[in-house]
Amino acid sequence: MILRILLIDMFIIAICMYLLLLGASKCKTAEEIEMEDKEQMEQLKNNCNCRRQKNDK
Repeated sequence: MILRILLIDMFIIAICMYLLLLGASKCKTAEEIEMEDKEQMEQLKNNCNCRRQKNDK
C-alpha cells in the first residue's frame, strides 16, 4: 500500500518536473537562445580540439 502511494507520488513529481523544464525553455527570448547556441558551439569546438590533441600524442 505504502509502496503504491510512493510510486504514484514519484510519477506525479516526474511529470511536474518535465512540465517545469519544458515551460522554462519556452520562456526564453531569441537573444537568450542565440547566446546559448553560441556557448554550446564554443564548448563543442573546445571539446573536439582537446580530443584531437590527446589522439595526436
